[in-house]
Amino acid sequence: VLRLDAGEGLRTVFLDRGGEVLSEAVVGRLADGSQGEGRFLVVAPPDSGARLLSWLDELADGYVLFDPEDVYRKVQGPAVVTLLPQGTVPETVQLPDGSAVSWTEEGSASSPGGAGPFRGLSGCGRELQAKDSEGIDVAKPYFVGQHVLSGLATREPYSATMVERPVRTTPLTDVHRKMGARMQPFAGYEMPLWYSSAREEHQAVRKAAGLFDLSHMGVVEISGRYAEAYLNLVTTNYAGWLHPGQSHYAFLLTPQGQVIDDVMVYRRSAERFLVVVNAANEAVDWAWLMAVNQGEPLLDPDRPWIAPDGPVTLLDLKAEGAEDGRLNLAFQGPASREILQRLLPVRQRARLRALRRTEFLEVELAGADVLCSRTGYTGEEVGYELYVPPRHIVDVWEALLDAGRDSGALPCGLAARDALRTEAGLPLYGHELGGAHAVLPHEAGFAPYVKLHKPFFVGREAYRKALLDGGREVVRLQLPAGGRPVRAGASVVESSGRVVGRITSCAVVPDGQVGMALLEKRGVAPEAPLGVVMGDQLPDALEPGTRLPLVQWGKVLPRFPDREVLPHAGPD
Repeated sequence: VLRLDAGEGLRTVFLDRGGEVLSEAVVGRLADGSQGEGRFLVVAPPDSGARLLSWLDELADGYVLFDPEDVYRKVQGPAVVTLLPQGTVPETVQLPDGSAVSWTEEGSASSPGGAGPFRGLSGCGRELQAKDSEGIDVAKPYFVGQHVLSGLATREPYSATMVERPVRTTPLTDVHRKMGARMQPFAGYEMPLWYSSAREEHQAVRKAAGLFDLSHMGVVEISGRYAEAYLNLVTTNYAGWLHPGQSHYAFLLTPQGQVIDDVMVYRRSAERFLVVVNAANEAVDWAWLMAVNQGEPLLDPDRPWIAPDGPVTLLDLKAEGAEDGRLNLAFQGPASREILQRLLPVRQRARLRALRRTEFLEVELAGADVLCSRTGYTGEEVGYELYVPPRHIVDVWEALLDAGRDSGALPCGLAARDALRTEAGLPLYGHELGGAHAVLPHEAGFAPYVKLHKPFFVGREAYRKALLDGGREVVRLQLPAGGRPVRAGASVVESSGRVVGRITSCAVVPDGQVGMALLEKRGVAPEAPLGVVMGDQLPDALEPGTRLPLVQWGKVLPRFPDREVLPHAGPD
């Protein structure tokens, strides 16, 4: 159906929850409605039309179980289902064989100058195969009743290959060095660790504003007729809910339900999206997205014949010479909006003030057309990510620092960024997501971004089973000031001394240390004591003079801090 233009139609069948033929039909696409909504014409035989109308109406409400094995699945709506009354202006759709089908004023189907619109498929029931009818495309990722059908093609499991690359630089590397930044390799790039100190930069973000170079992040454009369907297939969130100017967080999963990466998806128009991926996973993500688009890998171990609905155009907006290339800067903190407004044309300032969380707009900034999104990775309520044409990124960087100098804005490095995101309970791939311990979204506290109501996405069935069986959980914990620095990988013990997990991230913040830990148990309440083992593991025998590891005690915090209590003010 996604292939249809207005005035085109196709013959098809509707199946019920058991896979039996409910009705054959002709589906045609009409001109979009006044609000841009898609409109379709469904023409069915008189003996099954009433039953089909009732079924479609119930599905559109979202309360009908149509897969007995999976109560999560819903048809992606809402939709308005209307019976066309007599006297309706006739609508005609053209079929692939050259015939046409019209909806007449008498409320019946006709095929002017050709055979009837229906081919007698009713009654085939569970015998249907891909070869049986032009009206069944078994390669569709999902349709109601698909569990009783079988396909004709298979695909091989996909295996990602990590490619070792030399450490690269960003367009701002020379600027960082001139500003005295301490540089360090990260995710394959030479990046600033800090300029003055991690503590000072952390405080600048919480009390004023901080500017981060994120131009190492991958930026991919996905566009075309099938872009929304493609993103619904490869990501866990529901792209259909996004309107132009909105974004959301999502995950890429393998067919086995493991995390490939966490991503941000921005909808620029009906058929054009921007996807931001982690720098460390950039090559793997790109290879996976390209392979899926070409129909190569196995997407569902239980149905190896399925394939994407249709091709999309993938563009690497970081690539040298990319048309409409984009690189990422982050400007975060309570003063970031006011500082940005100083640089915008007057007509765009009110729009920036009205921008809500996860929304974005196109602005003019320092002579550049910039995509400005109210998103970020610091836990700040006010903060922006800016997607800048590469040739303008130095100008935008310098303009923001110049405009924010009197307000206390500072350039910030990776150390402050890591402390800020840890304090806010936000995951880092390889630590609180994926990685050696294969941490899943619900274990990290991000289950809402996996939309199991979607009938299918890559990894859905394996993830659903893991969700039902899961017993692990990431918690956030506070450790007292003055203690020894805690490192990722340290063992975590409960009050009885039993090891219950391991530290995944820990950072020094103004009032001590805040960390996250992956526990092999769920339901540990805030304020519960947890200890971190500092040093080597216990020896087999305890002799006089044996040195035992120190246990540094802390307490469990709420999984995510209240935005109102993030330390915007505090001692310098």
